[in-house]
Order: sequence, then C-alpha cells, then structure tokens
Amino acid sequence: MNKSYKMLMAVLFLLAFTACQTELKLAKNFVAEQSNTRVAVYFPEKADVKVEYNTQYQMQTNVLQDFSYDLFLDVLYNAYADGLQAYGLDVYIPEDADNVMVDSVNWLVMLSRMEISGRITEYEDYLFSDTDEYSYKHPLNTVNVASWFEICDGEWKPVLFCEHNLIDGFDSHTDYSFWAGKIDYSYTIDTLQLNDVYNYAVYLGKLYAEYTYDYMMNDYVKAKLRKKDAMYQLLLRYDPYKKKLRYAQEDEYFIEVK
Repeated sequence: MNKSYKMLMAVLFLLAFTACQTELKLAKNFVAEQSNTRVAVYFPEKADVKVEYNTQYQMQTNVLQDFSYDLFLDVLYNAYADGLQAYGLDVYIPEDADNVMVDSVNWLVMLSRMEISGRITEYEDYLFSDTDEYSYKHPLNTVNVASWFEICDGEWKPVLFCEHNLIDGFDSHTDYSFWAGKIDYSYTIDTLQLNDVYNYAVYLGKLYAEYTYDYMMNDYVKAKLRKKDAMYQLLLRYDPYKKKLRYAQEDEYFIEVK
C-alpha cells in the first residue's frame, strides 16, 4: 500500500467522521428545540379491512372475524399519543379542525389511510442433514397493516408509508433416530387470536410515534446540511428513554411515497 493511497484513505475517513459528528450535533439541537412542540393528531374514522382468499391452500384466515376497526384505531391512537409524549411532545385534538396552527413547533399529523388485510401466507421451513436438504411448507395466518401518514410543520412533507405483518408464531424441532436411521420432524404453531391483533395496535402505535419523531428529526438535519451544501450520510434514530442517538437500520423508518 503506497503512501498516497494511505493519505487518501485517511482524508476520506476524516471527512466521513466529521460529517457524522455534524449530523449528531444537529440531531441533538433538534431534540433540544422540540421539547415544547405541540402536535395535532388526526386519525381516520375507519380503516379498509379485507380478508383475502388463498387459492393455493383453498382457505382464508379467520383471525379478523368479529374484528372492530373502531377499537383497533382507538387503541392505535392512544398508543401513538403516548409514544409521542415520551419524546416530550404535547399531543392534542384542536377545537377547530379547519384552523390548526402549523409551524416548526406546531405539527399537524394525519393518518390519512390505513389498510388491514387478513391473509394466508406460506412459510417454508428448511431441514438440513449431512447428506440431504428438506423443506416443509406451512400456511400461516397473517395480518398485514399498511399506513399512510401526512405531516405538516408549516410545509407539507411527502406522504409517508409503513407496512408490517403480524404472523402466527412458528417453531420446529428435529430429532435424529440412530436406530431408525432417519430424522423426525415436528412443529408447533401459535395461532393468532383476535386479541393479538388489538395488542398489535399498541405495538404499531408506539412504532409509528418513533418513526414520526425520527422522520422530523432527520428532515431537520437534512435541511440544515443543505444550507451548508453538505451531504446527508445516514438516517438517525433517537431513544427518548436512554436519551441517546444511533444510526437507523434498514426498514426502521417511514418510506417517502414519491
């Protein structure tokens, strides 16, 4: 490795390190500035609910039988509000829906659309031995929840999308029978119940709150960097309980709908 290459690598490392430090500093500024932010939150009156028929297995899930989207949305809203409050944000419902103050410390958040789909999905379980490979396919109950958010802080952001699946719990075991010279395969399925779906609304509400805060934080950092003609490197996440920042992993954030 020649000297010029080493110098180039050192310069690139220093530039990347400096950029990361700048991003972290700006994110910390955002956290400090948003401690008194108020957030007007609107959720839809209903969700689009459907149950899909699986032609491969000629069956459909029953987990959404007697499902109430009213209850699901109420649970989701309360969990979302609690999640935002953990960041020090003040969540409220405006008295006049047509006159909502929006600026950098007064946000408007709308869950504009939600789709809840019950379906059967195939899970393929693989088993390996010293000489062979086996696979076993299992139909599992799945509840897919897709959400579209719209956020304004004086300027409307792109529509934000998020999609997650709640699936039957699955576990499998293998035992090798020396005398029979074969592998015994067994499995258990923890079938989804309706209460699991409502509990999932709590999880999603907290998750959406995290994604909302992190999106606004990263948008703030990007705007500040653009003014300096600087490039944004990686998305950040903030933990309000540990008071720490970290870099986001894949699929840990809203997706902008172009």
